[in-house]
Amino acid sequence: MTTYRNAKPEEFLDCIDLGNTVFSQSSRPHNFSRMIPKVYAEDKNNAFIHKVAVSEDGRLRAQIACLPQTLSICGYPLRAGFIGTVSVHPRARGEGHMKALMNAWLEEMRETCDLSVLGGQRQRYEYFGYTHGGQQMVYTVNSANIRHALRDADASPFSFSPLEETPGAMDLALSLHNARIARVDRSADLFADILHTFGEQPLSVCKNGKPVGYLLLSEDGRAILELALSQWEDFEPMLKAYMQSTGTQELTIPTPVWDTELNRRLGAFAESCRLEQNEMFRIFQFANVLEAYLTLKLRTEGLIPGVFSAVLNGQPVTVRVDETGLSVERSALPGAPELTLREAQELLLTPHGRWLPVQAPTGWFPLPIFWYAADNF
Repeated sequence: MTTYRNAKPEEFLDCIDLGNTVFSQSSRPHNFSRMIPKVYAEDKNNAFIHKVAVSEDGRLRAQIACLPQTLSICGYPLRAGFIGTVSVHPRARGEGHMKALMNAWLEEMRETCDLSVLGGQRQRYEYFGYTHGGQQMVYTVNSANIRHALRDADASPFSFSPLEETPGAMDLALSLHNARIARVDRSADLFADILHTFGEQPLSVCKNGKPVGYLLLSEDGRAILELALSQWEDFEPMLKAYMQSTGTQELTIPTPVWDTELNRRLGAFAESCRLEQNEMFRIFQFANVLEAYLTLKLRTEGLIPGVFSAVLNGQPVTVRVDETGLSVERSALPGAPELTLREAQELLLTPHGRWLPVQAPTGWFPLPIFWYAADNF
């Protein structure tokens, strides 16, 4: 008989071993202690975030972890659960363990989270109520763009070095992250580990030898996954300096749509850009999520005045935007449409939600939900 329960502290290394075994067999070799040090580094024990399937003889047959995260969106706190390390032992597949563990987490998150996020195959997780959504811009910048569009930018003051090796750079990077209008909270004691998620490479940006920002490179060095600077005027010459000093011919730069200044500057010279969905999401508390992310959209992109009222997966909500700002009520107007979970999330999270037969002010949706890669799990 299989038992489903929370992992015990003494089982944490077994959780890591199971994840390494399953993911190494299904793709490339994995070492979770190195790949996700914020959770699995040798100095940590995060057994409590794992739900496990245990056989009668005490062996772990499957596990799913849920990393609790706190978001700050225009000052609104949101509670999130990031699902990861979904692992079923090869000899235990087809026995229903993933379904049982996911349902256990969903039941718990209904009481503890405003939303949940994960990365995975669309249909696999649609069974559990997740929708592929959110928004990100993805820019491609090449050496020709730098050579022509930024020919007058003075790159000479800028240099780059590993973040941990640059005095004062780590504290600056954390302060720049905390200044973002929308962010996943990052504690000071975990900040360095967070920046090394999935092999990412954090670099200090120095101007005349002094730290002025940071870059977070992908493991293969082909993308800048995150960046922040003390002054936006440094962006163009900094990027020119980085690409020229490293001999980089082409870079991919994903950005949240709410980062208006970064999008404006990249859009002025990037070779191409495209709008993509970000991750898969499941919303538990619709009013809280709407209030936070529509406020973010109002403050960055702007919203036309209007009213949206509906019953979203059993939760009534009415949102108004007028000259006084945005307000959210936990009630619905008479005759408001009633949407299932899937319909509600399709409307709020996806670009194709506009074709649902639901009245909503133009441009309010999709919500600008975005997770930086360093906050993934």
